[in-house]
Amino acid sequence: MKPETKGAILILALSMIWKTLLLLTGWVDMAIGKYPLLPVLGFLLIGMYRSMEERRKLSFPNGIPFKEAFKSGMSVAALFSLAYSLYIYVYLNFLDPNYKLRFVDQRVADMVEQQTSAENIEAWKKSTANFPFEITWLVFTFVGILVLGTFYAAMTSRMMVKKFPVTQAK
Repeated sequence: MKPETKGAILILALSMIWKTLLLLTGWVDMAIGKYPLLPVLGFLLIGMYRSMEERRKLSFPNGIPFKEAFKSGMSVAALFSLAYSLYIYVYLNFLDPNYKLRFVDQRVADMVEQQTSAENIEAWKKSTANFPFEITWLVFTFVGILVLGTFYAAMTSRMMVKKFPVTQAK
């Protein structure tokens, strides 16, 4: 199995465990559940680095060029982005179908706390009633992880090239 595939599977497994743990323990309604994507992005960074390191050891023992390290990182990011988006689809539709209701209730509570007018709250509720929540969330997840993955790949590739510069074999 390619290092990139192993890295993406590792990240996906950790992310699915994290997301499911949030749901099963009830942490999703607590402060820790407000930013569930942060640990996922941490998993992405770790998985990309491990995959790039393994690719370097397998294919480039004398140092890895930036382009090859970046390709390896982007492969992980793209594969993970697609797989995690599919998991989010399953999560929103089957594992936690009440997520949208909780999201709206939490947003309304935040708006009340910020002393937003009742008309604005009702207008926001009406605008979200027919909003294609799941599809938008999937697209946001896919594109967001891909964009951050690109940034991570560039940053990590630069670190790899600096740590393991290309040298001539003796």
